[in-house]
Amino acid sequence: MEFMRYATYHDLDTAMDLSQDYEAIRWVQDNIQGSPVIVEANQVEYHWATRYTVYTGLPGVVGWNWHQRQQRTLTPHDWIFSRVEDVNVFYDTADLTAARDFLEKYQVSYIIVGQLERAKYLPEGINKFEQGLGTLWQVVYQSQDTTIYQTISVAD
Repeated sequence: MEFMRYATYHDLDTAMDLSQDYEAIRWVQDNIQGSPVIVEANQVEYHWATRYTVYTGLPGVVGWNWHQRQQRTLTPHDWIFSRVEDVNVFYDTADLTAARDFLEKYQVSYIIVGQLERAKYLPEGINKFEQGLGTLWQVVYQSQDTTIYQTISVAD
């Protein structure tokens, strides 16, 4: 993880300062107990997605696509692709009811919104996090372009 303190990652027409993810991941490692489910951006293999699940060991809605298909050989691959699509819709939608339904369906406790999510998903979808603040989620970490929300409806 040390490389993240000094690296810049270029993807989605964006130069991402990985030190922001480094600091947020360290916060997660130091402050989140147990094994709560997190949601973060998902991308095709060999991109920067699923970095929080990789570096914290916390379960995510869906992990690295290829690993999921390798490790779940008896599970129809549609199951994996359906989760990837659900994550994409969750971040892109401006509909708070749809967002709440997603969080409940997958029992998500923490939502990652960093540089990658801001570059990958629609602005109106990212803006919903301000609209749902205090009713669906609360800010537990914020620094520069990275915010981590804890869900209120499933946090108990």
